Amino acid sequence: METEPLFPPRPTALVQDILRSVIRPGALVIDATAGNGHDTIFLADCVGPSGRVLAFDIQEAALASARTRVSEMEWVEFHHQSHTEMHLHATPESAALVMFNLGYLPGENHNLTTQSASTLAALKIATTLLMPGGILSVICYPGHPAGATEAVDVEAWMSSLGEEGWRTTKYGAIGTRRPAPILLLAAKAPANRRPTATTP
Repeated sequence: METEPLFPPRPTALVQDILRSVIRPGALVIDATAGNGHDTIFLADCVGPSGRVLAFDIQEAALASARTRVSEMEWVEFHHQSHTEMHLHATPESAALVMFNLGYLPGENHNLTTQSASTLAALKIATTLLMPGGILSVICYPGHPAGATEAVDVEAWMSSLGEEGWRTTKYGAIGTRRPAPILLLAAKAPANRRPTATTP
């Protein structure tokens, strides 16, 4: 028997629903935290064989799992590297989307989790790789101690992008017994809408 889809949807499902209509075939997109490959295969389906997907993870177990999901998709490139090294594989303003799904790898060591310092460094790199109008997507997990700190730091940083002409938003459940995962989205300002420097 088929089950009804969860409503409201979890951030992991919601972000795919939102992005599916805006990712174009042939685009370059980046999965900054490949994990078990759920976002990787979603991105690969969206951009198709004419596109390119770069997927990063520091855990070999994660990449092994992700590779099995996209074994026949030759337009996906896996890199056993930190997301802070994304810029070694993509040129500035070449990516249409960069996705982050933070936290730890389900089924593996929960002590191996993303950390604020490296996450913020990678997010800053992502902003340079995104083309004008490109999208930055981040799911945070404040339900565990490291994730709580990281979520606060990432949200504060993303909020500051508004001063640079980005459009930012936040989605998440309220009234939960423990802090629920949150989805943060930011769209880079188109070239003709970027704030210009002013002299005093």
